[in-house]
Amino acid sequence: MDEKTSFEFKIEPPKHEHASSKIQADTLFHFMNKLDYLLVVLKNKMLSPRYCEEDISYLEIPSLEKIAFPLKCFCDINLHRLGSHVSCYGCYGLAFSKNWGMENGIQPIHYINPESNLRKDFSEAFQLALDSNPAEESQAQQSMQNYLLHELMYSKPYQGEFKNRVTEEIEERCFTDECEWRFVPDVTVDGFEQVYYNEEIIKSNGLITYSNEMSGRENISLKFTYNDLKYIIIKEESEFTPLTKLIDELDLSPDEKYSLISKIIIWEKAKGDF
Repeated sequence: MDEKTSFEFKIEPPKHEHASSKIQADTLFHFMNKLDYLLVVLKNKMLSPRYCEEDISYLEIPSLEKIAFPLKCFCDINLHRLGSHVSCYGCYGLAFSKNWGMENGIQPIHYINPESNLRKDFSEAFQLALDSNPAEESQAQQSMQNYLLHELMYSKPYQGEFKNRVTEEIEERCFTDECEWRFVPDVTVDGFEQVYYNEEIIKSNGLITYSNEMSGRENISLKFTYNDLKYIIIKEESEFTPLTKLIDELDLSPDEKYSLISKIIIWEKAKGDF
């Protein structure tokens, strides 16, 4: 298994009518920490992946502590419980229906107890895949390796150290509180690497450069329409004007613009009401 592993992600439409959650929000939120990021996403009507560094030391695989791969994260936390989440990821968000997310292949992740047999079995299988000789692999073995790596990209430990995106402080966090869903596209179709193991690349600015190069690429981005949006969340009232100015410049009918403006939530004003 090397850094040039390619994938074929086939997204099939749901075979059953969407079943609404009675506990979690029936909404997928994506948050950012700057208004400028939100404005760009709204203007382009797409969320482009970025390489994310993941600590996989909990798997206890020798010589493999970090990997990086492209993704976009979402959560299905209810509005009245979002306070802790936005304090870590930023107050600028877009909200979509969960049905839309599922139709676009967004997947809830698995939270792993490092002491579980599931983790131990996965680590053993992954180590065997790493130790295999590519020249001697059958198609079945290659498919199993791709599956293991794909599974890894949708997994996270139950808890661990986390760098707050807002304060940049390191804190211990229970990751299950994030209720995370992920969009992990096949970026090899546009000539990018799917996964990086190399510690030097992960630590360097290379991932930032590659992530910036992926921005705005339709083949690997998650596209949406304005009708797909349920809410647009901004931090404070002073940001309402630049947001509505952007909406006014969009190629939309007056009714469509009014509809988009009606979806705006100002977090600092509304957070105490949920």
